[in-house]
Amino acid sequence: MKRYTYLLALAVCSLLGCEPDDICLAETPGTPQLVVVFYDALQPENKKEVPGLQVKGIGLETEIHNGTTDSIIIPLKTGAVKTDFVWSKTENDNTLDEEITFKYESYDRFISRACGYQKNFANIRYERLNSVNWIENIEIITDTISDNKTTHVKILH
Repeated sequence: MKRYTYLLALAVCSLLGCEPDDICLAETPGTPQLVVVFYDALQPENKKEVPGLQVKGIGLETEIHNGTTDSIIIPLKTGAVKTDFVWSKTENDNTLDEEITFKYESYDRFISRACGYQKNFANIRYERLNSVNWIENIEIITDTISDNKTTHVKILH
């Protein structure tokens, strides 16, 4: 009888020590990106499309965007403290370029054992270089990037 009690106790402890499977679902967000929305400089409450917008990351392998849009999501370098972009706009067969550098601090946020950590960004700021002034103004709306649902930067043109 004593033997069965020990076996039963061992079985109960084994079952209580089990954990559910750790699976990282495809819907689990990865590293968030910078959300930029374009607005009309004359009517700052109205969104305004940028015709022929091209965004290229300096030091990144591919072009990030090419086309007409009023908003864009762009990646930041996770292993750096800044990311440089060239923003080009085609207007009347002329291409206007602006170089904007986004500077930031990054930190890791724990998601789960299966998914690991997510890189987030804080203290977002910008610096404009060789400006040709097709961009009138840049406003940082949210200086922390932890999701892709919030507008982080507002560009008036």
